[in-house]
Amino acid sequence: MRTITIVIVIAALVLATPTAFAQDALARDAETAAFQQLAGGIPLGSRIKVRTTDGRRLTATLMAVDDRHIVVKRLSRVPEPAVAIAFADLSELRREERSGFSIGKAIGIGLAAGVGAILTLFAIAMTIDD
Repeated sequence: MRTITIVIVIAALVLATPTAFAQDALARDAETAAFQQLAGGIPLGSRIKVRTTDGRRLTATLMAVDDRHIVVKRLSRVPEPAVAIAFADLSELRREERSGFSIGKAIGIGLAAGVGAILTLFAIAMTIDD
């Protein structure tokens, strides 16, 4: 019984392997066209994250999009000139989404609520004292 189970498991693994790797990689031209369409849908002035085929990563502001490349301005402490990156050199392009809530906002809301509560208690104490 044990050998039959082992044979079934091995057969399932061997037969399932070709279907697991059946996804074909996109041709480079198709990938370039997809990046062009993606970049065209991102509004200019948006913050984006870019990864190139040589491994460079950068967070930048999208300045222009044409049929062959994108123009971005890197976000850094020291101002840098804008850079043109060809679609053929891109391996990842995505718009950076910002969550609308930060630690500073949380602290501000907490302080405002605390001050409001203290002032309310002070106003109630003043009316009771009369």
